[in-house]
Amino acid sequence: MAEGQADPVERPHRPEGQGRVTDTRPLWDRVFADTPRRPYVPDVVWAGDDDARIDRGTDPNAWEEAVAADIPLVTQVDDGTDAGHMIPTSSVSMPFLVRLMLERLDPHTDHNVLEIGTGTGWSTALLATALTHGRVTSIEVDPTVASRARESLSARDFEPTLIVGDGLRGHKEGAPYDRLIATMAVQRVPYEWVEQVRPGGVIVTPWGTPYNNSSLLRLVVAGDGTASGRFVGNAAFMFARSQRRRFEDRRLVGDVIADPDTARVRHTTTDPRPIREEHADFAIGLRLPEVEHRTFFGSGDRAEQFTVWYADGTSWAAIDYKPGVDTYEVNEHGPRDLWAEIEAAYAAWRDQGEPPRERHGVTVTGDDQWAWLDEPGGGRVEIGPAPTT
Repeated sequence: MAEGQADPVERPHRPEGQGRVTDTRPLWDRVFADTPRRPYVPDVVWAGDDDARIDRGTDPNAWEEAVAADIPLVTQVDDGTDAGHMIPTSSVSMPFLVRLMLERLDPHTDHNVLEIGTGTGWSTALLATALTHGRVTSIEVDPTVASRARESLSARDFEPTLIVGDGLRGHKEGAPYDRLIATMAVQRVPYEWVEQVRPGGVIVTPWGTPYNNSSLLRLVVAGDGTASGRFVGNAAFMFARSQRRRFEDRRLVGDVIADPDTARVRHTTTDPRPIREEHADFAIGLRLPEVEHRTFFGSGDRAEQFTVWYADGTSWAAIDYKPGVDTYEVNEHGPRDLWAEIEAAYAAWRDQGEPPRERHGVTVTGDDQWAWLDEPGGGRVEIGPAPTT
């Protein structure tokens, strides 16, 4: 805790006759007020839908406005290289989402917390402020990002344990942890995380499939070495570097799809718009986790038109949407009929009553992990009926 900061501890009511209460939680309003993100934001960031570059040295007003806004800020592109792809590879998240994740984590002030992904160090500082009698360990895979975070934290008298390494392996030397929080998305929850969190402890992580990366997962570790829990919100984060997708904001379809001009052509009456909506997209991703997709929109008088590309590394499909038509052109290539599989997965979700993401959950064991609907014992979410030809 930095010198001069107010004690952010909520003092719970203690009924007369009961012993000392140790179950304290941070007052997040005070924690965030005492720990603004501004000191942790580098001088150059990228913001907005077009990832516009903002340099504090040349446009301080724009930088201040971006930092003060409730928006995510990209703080590194292309892993810090000069590759020129402009692919976001590190960021500082929007304050609303950071707070949501910390509230879902529900740490107590005396907890031992492991953070996966130090980033700029702002969320690490928030935890250090909140855990007045606890301990924070944070792991960052990128040495340059880690060094900058260390400097920012040290300048404000924070002294968490900072480690440069692969956060997917956790840090068993500091275990057991009461809480574990990740600031990047995973496709599979590393079992090392479960092993390093005590029974009854909580894991909060962004979670996604190559098809859909939009979920916040909250797991509770059980005494038998498993963990299970529901999705608790929308959180689109960059994937862990070892789990990145092929598309990953690539600018051109040809970067990930071979021979896009060689295709089978057919037509469908299935409107591609509802398939792209949030909860449908999530559900299809559960059923086709190895498939990725990306949408390209038209411009000018074709602004309402778009093409969605789907790929699994071997097969691909593309569907064109144009307003005011009854059928839509589908182009496909490869051994799989991807569009038919997507239609079948969408139909299976609709047959279930179109359950939202938050009715789903994940169970993790030492040997496997799977998604489920409503209850862990209710069975896995299976792919829909086989498409007819």
